[in-house]
Amino acid sequence: MNKQNADRATASFALLEEDFFLLQAKAEDVLLDAVGLGQKMQAAFDRHSDIMSSAVLRKALYSKK
Repeated sequence: MNKQNADRATASFALLEEDFFLLQAKAEDVLLDAVGLGQKMQAAFDRHSDIMSSAVLRKALYSKK
């Protein structure tokens, strides 16, 4: 591999590595959002399970966004 190709490969790898770290951070954010929503749904269900169905709770939680 000549010097120009080696430089291109190094630059491509660096960009790929940067994209990976950005995507990893976004994936962690999505996971934390999903966990948070699950906790909110569980708390709401625990408070209101005797009078509301889970479908109604889900609709109520999503309408507040």
